[in-house]
Amino acid sequence: MAYKCKISMRIGIGPAEEAAGAAARLDGVDEEAVWVVTDTTAASLDEMEEKLLENGYAVMRRALASHFAEVSKRGLSSGRRQVG
Repeated sequence: MAYKCKISMRIGIGPAEEAAGAAARLDGVDEEAVWVVTDTTAASLDEMEEKLLENGYAVMRRALASHFAEVSKRGLSSGRRQVG
C-alpha cells in the first residue's frame, strides 16, 4: 500500500478576546481544506510547497470573502482603509 499524506489547513477570522494575554477566540468565519497527496508529492519540497500555496490561497480567499460579507452585513465597513 502506497503512503499517503493528509494535509489540512484552517483559517479563522473572528473577534479576539479582550482579556490581556488570552488566546484569540476564532468564531464566525472559518474556512478549512483537507487534501491527500501521494508519497511522491509528499517527498518533494517543491510539490508540497506548490500544493500548500495553491490550496492555502483558495482557503484564504474564501475566509476573506466570508469575513467581508459579515462586515458588510453588520455595517462595519467605513468605505475607507482603516489602520490599527
